[in-house]
Amino acid sequence: MPDMISESVVIILDASRSMHRSDYSPNRLEACKQGILNFVSSRVENEAAMGGTTTFSFILIKNDPKMIFDIFDGAKFDEFLEVLNKIKCGGVNFLGEALGMAIKVLIEDIRTNGARVPRILLFSDGKYKNTQIDPMKMAKLAQQLTMHIDTIRVGDVEHFNIMKRLSENTEGKYYYSNNVQGILSASTDLAQSNFEAPGSSYQKGKIEISNAVLKKIAKPLLTEGEMNKGSNDQKEVLARLRGTKEYNKCSICFQSDDPISKTGFRISGRYCPNCAQPMHLSCASMWAKSQDKTGDGTVFRCVHCLYLLKLPASIQTAVRMHSESKKRGVKQKEVQTFSVKPIIAKKLGDIALYSACPVCNGIFEEDETVIKCSNPSCKAIYHMNHFEQLPNHICKLCGNKLVKILFEE
Repeated sequence: MPDMISESVVIILDASRSMHRSDYSPNRLEACKQGILNFVSSRVENEAAMGGTTTFSFILIKNDPKMIFDIFDGAKFDEFLEVLNKIKCGGVNFLGEALGMAIKVLIEDIRTNGARVPRILLFSDGKYKNTQIDPMKMAKLAQQLTMHIDTIRVGDVEHFNIMKRLSENTEGKYYYSNNVQGILSASTDLAQSNFEAPGSSYQKGKIEISNAVLKKIAKPLLTEGEMNKGSNDQKEVLARLRGTKEYNKCSICFQSDDPISKTGFRISGRYCPNCAQPMHLSCASMWAKSQDKTGDGTVFRCVHCLYLLKLPASIQTAVRMHSESKKRGVKQKEVQTFSVKPIIAKKLGDIALYSACPVCNGIFEEDETVIKCSNPSCKAIYHMNHFEQLPNHICKLCGNKLVKILFEE
């Protein structure tokens, strides 16, 4: 028996002026509404019989796109029916903006869940307004994130068929329907599209996202100060944690002091931005490495809420070097000397973006002057003032001496 794949589906409905044309009964918009209701009801009915879970989000395009249902609202058929009955035509189709909004919704679902296949389902006649956000660029981004864009097109098909191109570029399904019955048939087919035989390529490959992409969408662990500046939900959870004696103890090792750096939690501790659970950076790094056998150990899911998180690359390097030093035992390593020079952080590219200063664990500003360790196996990056504070300019991570030379533009 085929399995049913869990999906996150963002439905986008074009309600611009051109959707008022009556070449469909009674018009294009009303015909697409029937298609949406048929898709939702069929998918829910299938899942009631077969299992599986689909979460729905709904975006309406009438000039600037508007989020009607978020992916976490749990909207079902009755909610869609109530909302769709109130929608009238008007405005223009800002398609690029709508696709961008849908991608943001699905990125957040990947961060919080990661097990559901992300899909976008677009109902439109393909007539859109050119803006700074190009729909095809959004399709390329969706493709990188393994998001599929399925499209059901109504109205006349033009030479540049944007709907078909969006689907082709994301391995989605494209339908052209010239009557209401065709729309209903297409939506029924899409409602059954998450039935897949065990071991199929859909199951094996469609939800695999590269480590490089996960790095870009993962959220960094936050300091207590950053949590206080965050959302009201973050502040509320942190306030509840402060009511216990455990909020400044790592939820992985259950200690206050970092087991590697031996520093207190206020220095080496961080919080998950989603559930606010506390953890040491080094403990999070070891947890990440145990979960990610193929990557560099900087991307992981929270031990408690499974939210997608990332660590500075320098933390993983410090943990690795600590492990190597333990293996060597008391044998003293020969100290080498490396020449270093000040450099603007942005010239280092992503290595600075995904790193943190080993002294303060703080991030770097683009225009900030920094020092990068020249040891090829280390590459630690320091804030200039923290580099000057290093005893004898010995790198905190690799233990080698760093000799600063004159600044070169």
